[in-house]
Amino acid sequence: MGHFLEMDPFGRYSARVYYEWCQAMDEGREVEQWEARCLALQSGKYGDKWEGSCFTAERLALKMRERLISAPVKADYPYEEPSDFPAILSARKGASANKAFMKMLDESRLAERVAGCWTGRVAGCLLGKPLEFMHRAQVAGMLKATGNYPAARYTAASEFTPGMTAQWKLRTGVPEQPWIDEIGDGAPIDDDTNYTVFNLKLLETFGREFEPNDVLYAWINWMPAGITATAERVAYRNACCGVLAPYSATLLNPYREWVGAQIRAEIFGMVNPGDPAAAAEMAFRDACVSHVRNGIYGELFVAAMTAAALVMADAREVVSAGLREIPARSRLYEAVNGVLRWHKEGRPFMYAVDQIHGLWDERNLHHWCHAVPNAMLVAAALIYGEGDFTKTLGLAVSDGFDTDSNGAVAGAIAGAMLGQGGIPAHWRDALCGKLHSSVAGFECMTLEELTRRTLAVRRSEIEPDERIKRRYDYRESFE
Repeated sequence: MGHFLEMDPFGRYSARVYYEWCQAMDEGREVEQWEARCLALQSGKYGDKWEGSCFTAERLALKMRERLISAPVKADYPYEEPSDFPAILSARKGASANKAFMKMLDESRLAERVAGCWTGRVAGCLLGKPLEFMHRAQVAGMLKATGNYPAARYTAASEFTPGMTAQWKLRTGVPEQPWIDEIGDGAPIDDDTNYTVFNLKLLETFGREFEPNDVLYAWINWMPAGITATAERVAYRNACCGVLAPYSATLLNPYREWVGAQIRAEIFGMVNPGDPAAAAEMAFRDACVSHVRNGIYGELFVAAMTAAALVMADAREVVSAGLREIPARSRLYEAVNGVLRWHKEGRPFMYAVDQIHGLWDERNLHHWCHAVPNAMLVAAALIYGEGDFTKTLGLAVSDGFDTDSNGAVAGAIAGAMLGQGGIPAHWRDALCGKLHSSVAGFECMTLEELTRRTLAVRRSEIEPDERIKRRYDYRESFE
């Protein structure tokens, strides 16, 4: 049996070429005939025999990529999905209405709501973390067996009987995915909280006018490559090879519409309270280094919702504010608008969940980690959660897909709407007020300090790091 790195999906394109086929299908390209070939290449097998040379597999996969990305788009493809910001602005529907939120800003409540946003994100991530990679039946079955469905509290490993562990294929003692009685002092490292911390440091260092390539520079200097995944890992690798934004998002990157950018968004809403349009524009500069189309829209959507949630308390209005910042003829807009419609029609939450699972196959990794179904679940949890933090969090994680990502996003936005005091104590107390991260210089931070520094960025009290200014002077001297 070969070493893991021999089939590393982030290092070898042949190990992810099937996801390129899925992406091509999403883009409406005429590629149906290549599915079996891509599956065979990705599994290391093609034709009727195993291929022994990884170099041969890579060469074939790269040839297949050229066919996939150059295939014509079907004439009846109904979506308009640009990836450049001016075109995104033109494709929106009624975004200017979001500016009205500015007059609703309540300064006396802002610190409380920003603290709630940080706490909600960390709590939601921690709830969903050990459930990640479990499918709907496993998650729901385990939660029901522990009397906790939909989840209204964290799950402890000590609750599991040997029979439950066998039936639901539960794992305990895994540091990367701990249950609540395994976490130690403070919330553990996770990509769904790493990027929130990282982007705070980004804003402190480069200022509010940071550029996309500042993001890449910071990634490769402040975070180890091994803690990045999917689109971020590919963009990280591209940057190390000198490929900068926006090409870093597209070169050999079939994950470019996955959920990665969607989990990096809230800080841009926190520093633009009441201004969803400004939050979305800032989020675009982050998203475009690793994502395109709906991958970008996911981050704009969440950033705009966060900005609105800090000054509002109606979940439907918050979700609508997010939609106004993305193209109206995109798959993400259509999908989330469908969730709003089901709620308005009086459909129950489980109807929405069934519809999402009917449209997206969670056993296909491309579907499980795609921005669209996960954004749909977040929107449904917020709307059907009806302003109740515990209900919102439970709905976000209890029925599969990317549980820690969805718990983190739903928790952040619900926390922003309710404020720190609106989050029940049992969600807050388990965190010990601390968050660990992989970001250099931010390895262990208190939530109080993260809140204080976020508010300082919002007030523009922090000047970009002088060392960074000198780096630009050095670079420009050679141009």
